[in-house]
Amino acid sequence: MQQSKRGNPQRFKRKQRPSPKPVEVQPVELVRLTLHEVDPVTGDEDTVYSLFYEFYRGYTIYSTEQGRCVLHGKRGGCLRIQGKYACFPDIEEAKKMIKSFQANGRTAWGSMERDVPEDAYLCLNRDRQRDENRPLSSLARA
Repeated sequence: MQQSKRGNPQRFKRKQRPSPKPVEVQPVELVRLTLHEVDPVTGDEDTVYSLFYEFYRGYTIYSTEQGRCVLHGKRGGCLRIQGKYACFPDIEEAKKMIKSFQANGRTAWGSMERDVPEDAYLCLNRDRQRDENRPLSSLARA
């Protein structure tokens, strides 16, 4: 009959690791932005050299003296949502959008043509866009 193993009595006992606490995912706030047919900040070559810029989590945020911002990814190009250029009223709104991208697993290396659910942002110029998209005959009746 074999003797049972008793181990090394001088060895320290392993401490039990505490079970990981569930990470609470904080809901991302609505991002305020405007959508445009042309890039309102970096679209004009004359103003590009007067812009401020900041690198944030892999993205470049370009902003004007008035605070309006646009996002550019690593491949270049401005962020487009639903085929329109996105412009943010201030840098904090741009950073919120980047955080929401990262929460969804998107990186700065991906295409900047993004599908963003409409409930994730608040389009500040939505009424103006509807007027632009209506035919001229319906505007005359209104």
